[in-house]
Amino acid sequence: MSTFQFRLDRVLEWYRTQLQLEESRLAACLAALSLVQERIARLQAERLSVERDAISGSSILGCDLASLGFYRLRAKNDAAGMDEERVRRERTLCDQRAAVLAAQRRVRLVEKLRDRRLSEHRFAEDRALETLAAESYLSKWIAAKRTAGVGVTIAQEDTTLRRLAERT
Repeated sequence: MSTFQFRLDRVLEWYRTQLQLEESRLAACLAALSLVQERIARLQAERLSVERDAISGSSILGCDLASLGFYRLRAKNDAAGMDEERVRRERTLCDQRAAVLAAQRRVRLVEKLRDRRLSEHRFAEDRALETLAAESYLSKWIAAKRTAGVGVTIAQEDTTLRRLAERT
């Protein structure tokens, strides 16, 4: 009996490697998005803290109010830039998820093909084994008939073998 060899094993390994690469890129995209979201949260917390400190003072000087105004403007611009970066990172993440799904589909497709080929190989092996067993049984049966003195003609042997071949 022959061993099963899938001709596309190297292709399957290549696709699995590509899937791992795409998954690592996805992890990097998630980390980058998380970092941007963390920066946005820190900026909002810092902005609230600065405004709370400025307002909580007993007397507010004009220069403090001007500084607070400039700070708010810079914080607003920083927040807008970070928001744009967050949106860009989310788009990249979405694209990367699509790439991971495509890589998973390719791997599953080749794995299903491999499973189908393995199933066909096993079926063919089982069929060959069954045919061999039937031929062995018939040869022993014919030999037993011959040694018992019962005449089995060649035509009867051929008919029996043809019937066996038709069944398998």
